Amino acid sequence: MDIDAPDFVIDELLDQEGEEEKNSERIFHTWEKWECYKAGFYEDRPPNGMTGQEGELEYCKFLSDKSQFETALNGVITEWKFSCEHYLSNERMNRIAWLGQAAIAYAKRIPSCCRGGYNLLTDSQKMEADLLALQYLNKWLVSQGRDELTYDQAMSKTEANLY
Repeated sequence: MDIDAPDFVIDELLDQEGEEEKNSERIFHTWEKWECYKAGFYEDRPPNGMTGQEGELEYCKFLSDKSQFETALNGVITEWKFSCEHYLSNERMNRIAWLGQAAIAYAKRIPSCCRGGYNLLTDSQKMEADLLALQYLNKWLVSQGRDELTYDQAMSKTEANLY
């Protein structure tokens, strides 16, 4: 494939080959429209000289703060039209994980490379964060005329959790 685009976009395009036929309700947008891209979601390091470990700790603290996390989730589903359509209409990926990572990019420009901060949470904190993200996934789905999902339905249907 001979395309002048970031590597993550090429991976996304390769993953999409033939997918339109399998998932006719999937919405695609080109990467330059994705609000998550503009918010630093795909950066390879956290902002402002923060180390990767500091980024992970910040992500952990962010997910633990229900009020802060919920405010950012609401911002993502109401302000990021193109990113939400592109990612939340993809039944093959872990949309709960994407929402958590998108929320911190939205609120603090912390990129998805710091997603390891999720693993610093206790099991009960992970479940609480996941259920809050599921609540906002379902709000977005309903706003798009789609059916709500259970936790198991919202999880990835492929081996890769998030590309």
